[in-house]
Amino acid sequence: MSVDDLIDTWSPFTVLSTNDIMRTKLPITRMQSGETVSLAGFRFFNHPIKNVATHFRTTTGEVKMIELSSVGSLIPTKIDKEILNNVKSIPSLIGNDFLKEQKFALYFNPNAKTAYLEY
Repeated sequence: MSVDDLIDTWSPFTVLSTNDIMRTKLPITRMQSGETVSLAGFRFFNHPIKNVATHFRTTTGEVKMIELSSVGSLIPTKIDKEILNNVKSIPSLIGNDFLKEQKFALYFNPNAKTAYLEY
């Protein structure tokens, strides 16, 4: 499964969105535990998922795999059809924890319309 993430330098943590978790068919009703966080006016459990492999494509097209001991998932503290519909637009986030742990540097030049991670 492919996930488009938003690099959020204001976020202290990396999480998979509710929408991305639902696409994996993981049982979100059994994932309502962990630290609670607020995002975009909603309350979520930052439920940890253990042993996650991530893949990144380089500018040359090579795919690099990074194994993570854990990644968070945004699970609404209240699950109903309306809330699940409203949180669909919240993306998965790559936060500072991931960038620091993996020793990535984020380069951004809005004048050149360029942004990339350097390892």
